[in-house]
Amino acid sequence: MPWNKRTLALPATPPSVRLARDWVTSVLREIGREDLAESARLAVSELVTNAILHAEPPMTVHVRGTVEHPRVEVTDQSLVPPQRRESHHLIDLGDDLSWSTMGRGLDLVASYSERWGADISATGTGKVVWFEPSDGIRETPVEGEVFDVDGAIARLGLTPVDPSDMLEIRLLGMPVELFSHLRRHFHELGRELRLLALSEPERFPLAVEFSETFLQVEYERRQVAGIEALDEAIDDGGETVDLTYVTPPTAPGTMRRLAELLREVYDQLSGRVLLSTRPPDDLVALQEWYLGEFARQGAGEQPVRWDGPLRLRLPVRREVS
Repeated sequence: MPWNKRTLALPATPPSVRLARDWVTSVLREIGREDLAESARLAVSELVTNAILHAEPPMTVHVRGTVEHPRVEVTDQSLVPPQRRESHHLIDLGDDLSWSTMGRGLDLVASYSERWGADISATGTGKVVWFEPSDGIRETPVEGEVFDVDGAIARLGLTPVDPSDMLEIRLLGMPVELFSHLRRHFHELGRELRLLALSEPERFPLAVEFSETFLQVEYERRQVAGIEALDEAIDDGGETVDLTYVTPPTAPGTMRRLAELLREVYDQLSGRVLLSTRPPDDLVALQEWYLGEFARQGAGEQPVRWDGPLRLRLPVRREVS
């Protein structure tokens, strides 16, 4: 993403293994965690190798988390979660000979990590395999944590909403490309805060509440009628689309609380506790409009058309005289 300097896009080719490990090392040095560099180099090599061999591009590497607990993520387009297997074989990647991550490689990742796991996309767009590098090899490899939104929602035990209670929300002039950036950012931030909530819940209750609200939003989204029109517009590359959503009656309240939590996260955590940064102003403005339309229309007000930019505007460089 253009606002996150700790992101590396990679081609699905063998040289990407070296690029990834050198880049991750440089980021860890930048944040003062060179003590984790060797473990991170070994583990990210295995994950990038696996993505090259078994997944579809595009592929990216991120460094997120906190300075105390930096996290390396490798994204790809496969929905198949990583699995540790008994068999293993050596893969020849030119200058980068590597054990396949589908064999011994995941054991190596588990041996050089404090925690590791995978998130499968709720929208079917791929997965993220992540790890928090340790400062040395572990005697016993740590088990991975695979997060599946479907399973998490099922554990909430929520019941479907009566169709007669559903509420209509109109979103006029939705900027298709800009919203696709916002949706990606929201899911990345959701993962970031969920892992923060799991590792340090008492220190970061804001991350805990956001994670709970994130699941409520996803539960409500799955009952909304009309989302397919937005997905079609994204696939078709349209500029704007007028949408009519039929949503659960709890959606306005959930979206109002989500807007409040996002403001708190950007103010208290982003760029300070978290390594990721606040998104650009265009995305923040779209976020406020989008969530605000649910809250306003839920209170009986008429819809307001989006009148902001249609695409993400990159910051203007200023020459230093």
